[in-house]
Amino acid sequence: MEKQLSYRKLFVLMLVVIAVMMTFCGCSTKKQQDQKSLSLNEYLKETDEKWFLTGKKEYTIQAMMVSKEMTFHNDLEVVDLTASDDGETVVLKGTRDEIWTSPLPKVVSRYRKPDGSELSIDDFAVKDVFIDIETIPALDSYYAMHVPKDINVIVETPQGDILNTNLPNAPHGEGDYLICMIGKDGGPDLSDVWVLNGLIFPDCYDTSHIDE
Repeated sequence: MEKQLSYRKLFVLMLVVIAVMMTFCGCSTKKQQDQKSLSLNEYLKETDEKWFLTGKKEYTIQAMMVSKEMTFHNDLEVVDLTASDDGETVVLKGTRDEIWTSPLPKVVSRYRKPDGSELSIDDFAVKDVFIDIETIPALDSYYAMHVPKDINVIVETPQGDILNTNLPNAPHGEGDYLICMIGKDGGPDLSDVWVLNGLIFPDCYDTSHIDE
């Protein structure tokens, strides 16, 4: 009799676990279905959001070059990235341990050593080891645009990578941001747009013009 009761309790417990899992999966699926997916051009035509001037604050991240092909996972962007020993690719780790890659020339032009001196390829001579680097503050040097968290904007970079705003299964605050450089005409340079997680944006970029 006691064994039968134990089996019944175990069975009930298993049913509860299955019900919870199905509820979670259902919520996740519903969230994806509720999201609206648009290309960058479609979003720019439809949205009431505006580009606003912004710039990088001064903050510290980490960087390294690798000695062999390595794969990293960016939890905030829900994407896997591959870096190789090509003398060009730098792996960066951000303020919330998010990982991304960037070409060396771009890194040395936008970051510096913690003591304020310039970065060079020699600083990455010891591979597979992260070093601290610091942003070079540059206020009013970029444009940014907010994307509400119920919208997935698909962005193709000049390198052929596909970026997405507000992917499910990752925190985004009130929504991610599109960022680009200032063009020669003073407006947004749409030839190179990238995505920044909405949780990270206030940590790294100036928000003083966001409501203007």
